[in-house]
Amino acid sequence: MACSSMGSRMVIGRVGCLALGVSRPSGRNAGDVRTVGSERRSRRAEVRPAIASRFVWALLAGLLLVASSAVAAGAGAGEPEQPPTQPLVEGRQVFEAKGCGHCHAVLAAKGDQRVGPDLGRGRSWQDFMQLAGALWNHAPAMIEKMRAEKVARATLSPEEMGKVAAYLFYLSFLDEPADAERGRELFESRSCARCHQFAGRGGTSGPRLDELAPYVSSLFMAQALWNHGPEMATKMAELKIERPRLDGVDVANLVAFMRGPGRTAASLDEVASQVGSPRGGKAVFSSKGCVKCHAIDGKGGSVGPDLGSRRPVRYVSEMAGALWNHGPTMWAKMEALNTSFPKLSGPEMSDVLSYLYFVQYMDVKGDAVRGAKLFREKSCADCHVGSDGKRPIGPDLAASKASRLPLQWASALWNHAPAMAEQVRAAGKPWPRFDDDEMRDLVAFLHSGDERR
Repeated sequence: MACSSMGSRMVIGRVGCLALGVSRPSGRNAGDVRTVGSERRSRRAEVRPAIASRFVWALLAGLLLVASSAVAAGAGAGEPEQPPTQPLVEGRQVFEAKGCGHCHAVLAAKGDQRVGPDLGRGRSWQDFMQLAGALWNHAPAMIEKMRAEKVARATLSPEEMGKVAAYLFYLSFLDEPADAERGRELFESRSCARCHQFAGRGGTSGPRLDELAPYVSSLFMAQALWNHGPEMATKMAELKIERPRLDGVDVANLVAFMRGPGRTAASLDEVASQVGSPRGGKAVFSSKGCVKCHAIDGKGGSVGPDLGSRRPVRYVSEMAGALWNHGPTMWAKMEALNTSFPKLSGPEMSDVLSYLYFVQYMDVKGDAVRGAKLFREKSCADCHVGSDGKRPIGPDLAASKASRLPLQWASALWNHAPAMAEQVRAAGKPWPRFDDDEMRDLVAFLHSGDERR
């Protein structure tokens, strides 16, 4: 592992070197995690807080999902939407440029009160479609607020839509709930202390974990547990240690224990410096041979599960635990297939996990049959199919390809959201709500191309 070439994510790679017994790079304060952010910011566009203008309502309403007369803008898009390169850096820039920060804080300090809620905390949605449904439900109130304050509407391209959505999702990727006391209990009950020493107590088969305190994170744990998993399994077998499971946020709890008391929450810049590149992770997923066993949305191998399917995973610690739990099964399968075990550098692990996180929150697969029922019950058919001999007000959604590209769809819809609200108001109908996975099911139905079921 070439420590000197790890660049902006040195905090992960440097810890990996320490765990392997390799000398750390010199010439810096090894305990200063904040140097990571400065490295990345020196190479990439710096994220600077700015006093925002007043376009926030325009931005949030822009993630609506059902159609408008502009869906034809997405009809000719044949290329799939690509993962972002720097989700927190790029998304934050758009978030500020469009004025979101005027009404919404992101992971703000206590007491920072604004018109809207802090979008970095307490989210009720788990993926893009659920976010779209939540924003659709609040669209009338947001549009009215904009009108009352005479706020000009900002437009959002599909690329901007994707960057902002990724920004909101990746905020929680490393902002994990953790309990240091629970981590201490796990350290003892899961036999970690049999091999690892901490605060002068424990075994000596593995590295001393208290030496890792300044660097350890869930991303580092994912890399270390994966790269050293086979050797650790061998040593546990020698010592007759039952292999423990790490579920939920167990890894995050262990990290909190290893970091010790007084750990302060990472700043947004520090978090951004550790989140990998989903687009880079897509390349690593292929180059390391992961795609030979695992498909992404049906494209790839079938030996293992399709990793593009939606799963209730919100934090990187859950992914780290999954890699550990399924390690022996994967190693055995690799051996049977005569496939070499791929080790991952810190940046590579960060990129791969960021990529897998992206493909899950962008999964749009739903139930087309339920979507057909929603299309009727939510009165979508009144405008997009027509009734009683009347011509439809909206476009023929079955003829559009936009529903296959959710970001194209959402950005096109945003440009016509006020007109849609006026039509609903003029018809004297209530604004339809889309809760839980209803928006996903509706889009699955539209994607099926049959509006008249």
